[in-house]
Amino acid sequence: MGSIVQRKAADGTTRYRAEIRINRKGYPHYTESKTFSTKKSATLWLANREEEIAKKPEILFGNEDQINLSLFDAISKYLDEVGKEYGRTKKYTLKLIQRLPISKQLISSIKANHIAEHVAMRKNGIESLNLSPVATSTLQHELLHIRGVLSHAVVMWDAEVDLNSFDKATAQLRKTRQISASKKRDRLPTSDELIALTEYFTTKWLHSCGTYPMHLIMWFAIFSCRREAELTRMELLDYDSENELWKIRDLKNPNGSQGNHKDFLVLEDCQKVINELMNPIVQNRMLKNGYDEKYLIPLSPKAISRNFSNACKLLGIENLRFHDLRHEGCTRLAEQGFTIPQIQHVSLHDSWSSLQRYVSIKKRKHSVGIEILNL
Repeated sequence: MGSIVQRKAADGTTRYRAEIRINRKGYPHYTESKTFSTKKSATLWLANREEEIAKKPEILFGNEDQINLSLFDAISKYLDEVGKEYGRTKKYTLKLIQRLPISKQLISSIKANHIAEHVAMRKNGIESLNLSPVATSTLQHELLHIRGVLSHAVVMWDAEVDLNSFDKATAQLRKTRQISASKKRDRLPTSDELIALTEYFTTKWLHSCGTYPMHLIMWFAIFSCRREAELTRMELLDYDSENELWKIRDLKNPNGSQGNHKDFLVLEDCQKVINELMNPIVQNRMLKNGYDEKYLIPLSPKAISRNFSNACKLLGIENLRFHDLRHEGCTRLAEQGFTIPQIQHVSLHDSWSSLQRYVSIKKRKHSVGIEILNL
């Protein structure tokens, strides 16, 4: 019933056109097509659409309207309309949901049992999709993202979706602890762990042709209190060296990151690492990865996180993530006597409530500093 045709666009990119053609007795001739950038996306849409038509043959008569969108198509429409306003994480999560069975349901027909089945499946993992079991906090985030799409459909597309039933189902799942809010992390690297990681990354940088100066990147993350995605978006032209400020574009924010630009204060230790990162030799090695030379760290944020995780695994360091370096940086500022507004000038947290989870109030023994890099 359906087919996929590969074509070359005028700009040289490959596109995949999924087409459905139906000649069925008692029904009008029906054709529908959609173009995608990947064959996988085209195949997934084709399978979902064919199943949708099989369940609702009235579609063949043209009696379909917005309320009969599948969750898969509703997510696509939602991303087309407002996706540019949100960050990478939310868009990734929504596209992941499109791969899951719940995405085949019509948004007007999503019931409590569909939500419960989705939660149970995700908690057990989905071997056929190579998806491991996820935490209850991850499930809550997924359901919040689904609700966001459904709410948008109700308000903007006049869709008939039972949001009250959806909310009752999620409330019950929360009550029975099937889903939950994220737990606050207070994991900080020890001095020994920072030393081990720095020595490992420095040796790897000096004795290989690697292009990721992780010994500098990890300490820059600490002294700048930046997320890995922000590190790789810092443009050289946005640095105001005279006032020691660096503009971070599209800063993560619950109300939308698009256009949310803020300047963070570059402190002395951070400046020393910046000087090393701007060294022509370091820059040239990083640029071998093919990213734009306008960035201070022209690398992949995912690869940075992956390199850090692999090093921790190799060194036997458990339960430490790259994002914990941001926590470490904020905690160090608090230990040095910085006030909350002063810490916010570096970390760019909007409020004390959002900063609080990163600042440990317990007294720590001396932690190693920049001297380990011999800068």
